[in-house]
Amino acid sequence: MRIPITGRADPFTIGVDTMTMRKQIGPRFGIIEPLTACQLRCPGCYMIRRKALNGRQMSLEEAIRILDLCRDHRGGVELETMDILGGEPLFWPYLEPFVEELLRRQIKPWIFTNMIAITPELAKWLFDRKVAITGKLNIGNPEDPSQLKLQAEMIGRDVETARQMIRSIDVFLGVGYRDPLFRLENLLRRKNLPFAADFVVYCRSRGIGFDLEVMGCGEPLGEDYFRIAPTPAELAALVREFEKRPEDLPEFRGTEGKLLMPHMFGACRFFDNGMYFAVDGGIRACSNSMVELARVTDPDPIRKADESRLICSRKSLTQAIVGEPCRSCSKWTKCRGGCRATAEGSGDPFAGFQLCPLPILHGNSE
Repeated sequence: MRIPITGRADPFTIGVDTMTMRKQIGPRFGIIEPLTACQLRCPGCYMIRRKALNGRQMSLEEAIRILDLCRDHRGGVELETMDILGGEPLFWPYLEPFVEELLRRQIKPWIFTNMIAITPELAKWLFDRKVAITGKLNIGNPEDPSQLKLQAEMIGRDVETARQMIRSIDVFLGVGYRDPLFRLENLLRRKNLPFAADFVVYCRSRGIGFDLEVMGCGEPLGEDYFRIAPTPAELAALVREFEKRPEDLPEFRGTEGKLLMPHMFGACRFFDNGMYFAVDGGIRACSNSMVELARVTDPDPIRKADESRLICSRKSLTQAIVGEPCRSCSKWTKCRGGCRATAEGSGDPFAGFQLCPLPILHGNSE
């Protein structure tokens, strides 16, 4: 049985000590997929790989019931955060009332969006409520026509759609959004890897946070994955590129020492602390997981998911039993095995994260 799971870096905390998180009861962080509609067809997106963009959506009542289920399982304690994904969450007609409900419960909302459908009015409404936003960008210089063409390829659409993404960044900035409330996610693929350092420069120059995400995979790594995604050697070369640019990336002196997977400079905060609620009622560990832990229609579904074989394997994972390269790594308490969906997609729930570039950077000494 394959037991995949993964997560996403916290926009407010990088290098979280996940050993502390394990002591909590039930999930602390939620991820909700309220709809499966999107304007884009990004190569590498988990929804594209699984042909999941079918236009379904949750009702507001269904989404709120998920909050109730989590609170009840946690003994009356609300979730700490809720990621709102898609598809494209700006298309969901109940986005605003759901955000209001999250805020009423003191749950921090965090929206992941391609930004194309944003308006100044909605951006201001979200900013006034301090809603965290992560948008998308995959290049380093939007003014370069060749890079803009690549951006169009990275989102599976035309150049005009890519231009609209760039304009949408200005919409968020125009109402006051800045790091850490506003970040751009760069899904690293082989074609856009050469522009990753310039992407960071672009973000920093505009007061925007950044996320360099290694592409997750809930299936065994193979030719299909590496046709799109970079190899560990290519990721190691990217780290060395950061080290060579102290003049425009001064904060990355000693980049190798700051490296954390699976977001290059940020660890996964979910591990055994989050649950993903799909539009079809399925509960999984995260977006990349292929294993359904429970369904919201089950009796006591959060408990069923929390006591599943997958989550129990995660809770029992220690450095003494995890595979290499994680077993020998000094960063275990911060990284704790990188993207677990990718590691466990091999079929071994205790596998190490095979995409980590640190062994190459260290000459296989660690």
